[in-house]
Amino acid sequence: MILFRFFILLFFLVLLACGPSADSLEGRFITYSKQVKENPNDPEGHYELGKVYVEKEDYQTAFNQLSEATRLKEDYAEAYREKGIALFYLKRYLDAEKALLKSFKLKDTQPDIASDLGSIYLKNGNIKNARHYLKIAQTRNNNMHIVFNNLGALSAETGKNGQALKFWKQALNKNPGLPEAHINMGVVYEKIGQKRKAVAAYQKALELDDSNAMAHYNLGVIYAKGKDFSKAVEEWETASKLDRKDEIILNGLAWAYEKLGKRKEALAKLDLSIKLNPFDSKTHFSLGRIKYDMENVDDAIDSFKKAVHFNPDFGEAYYRLGLAYDKLNQSYDAISNLLITEIVYHKARKMDLFKKTRAKLEPLFTKYQTQREDFKDLQVPETLKGYNLDKGQNQIRTSKEK
Repeated sequence: MILFRFFILLFFLVLLACGPSADSLEGRFITYSKQVKENPNDPEGHYELGKVYVEKEDYQTAFNQLSEATRLKEDYAEAYREKGIALFYLKRYLDAEKALLKSFKLKDTQPDIASDLGSIYLKNGNIKNARHYLKIAQTRNNNMHIVFNNLGALSAETGKNGQALKFWKQALNKNPGLPEAHINMGVVYEKIGQKRKAVAAYQKALELDDSNAMAHYNLGVIYAKGKDFSKAVEEWETASKLDRKDEIILNGLAWAYEKLGKRKEALAKLDLSIKLNPFDSKTHFSLGRIKYDMENVDDAIDSFKKAVHFNPDFGEAYYRLGLAYDKLNQSYDAISNLLITEIVYHKARKMDLFKKTRAKLEPLFTKYQTQREDFKDLQVPETLKGYNLDKGQNQIRTSKEK
């Protein structure tokens, strides 16, 4: 089940945006919008307006304003930092890393910038740099609860669960009202088999902040693992309402609805997910698989085609395409896709799946009164160019060579 790939527990990394002024959010919005309109070449105005948009969670507009601030003032450390935070929430993690690194180089004495940079490196899988910058932040300001939270996430990512829990308890000592630390503790408790503590940790996080989407999501994961799909749906629906732009939650909901036999609801969630991320091959595949099971074969084929378009090495999608075309008695397309499936699995050394595909394929040669030699000019994806099931090179040509 492809949707199960979303069935994960997420650590909560915290980035600390520059704090708001004493004025109201709307008041500052009006003030700085007017300032930018009257003086479009003032970097301070664009910076302050960008901060307002970060607080409004309009991260794209925030990024646009902050980019203008850094264009007008190239050594604007605070603007680069705030831009990095906007990029983080836009899920442009590598760009966020570059912006925060620029900010740190301009103002390397600031522990909060070092903390944010360490968090970004952790998100991007650079453990060494993450540890380096988080330790800098800890050394320069040992009272930062955010640093301890993210050091905990770093420890957990490297398998040091006990150390991670200690860091999160330190974070809570600094700030007892930090729901993110409870969420992260719940992740580790679940990982080490202490599900009751995990549930309690998520519930504590929700006591502190009942609008925390990740707490609802992770609580739903535990219910789903216990096969209580109704409760999982309840938590994930709440999470989705709180964070309407998270395709992970939507895919989890689709998976759970399918488990409950509610295919129409599952399809609706997958459609929403694809609108958010139209290039995700596995979501297209899941959509196609459900449509196929509902006897909507033509639409299923369209979805499977999109899946292999975005991932040319997606063996299961080719396999399902072969089955779908066979259901329509389209012999050439059925056999072609199963032949490609063979190559994908053989190249990936997935021999059990290769044998399964071959067992499905051989009867089709008889059914359609054809043979392998009839497919010697088969067009295969560029990634499979020159691959031979038996020897080193073969004569199968790619579409670009036709």
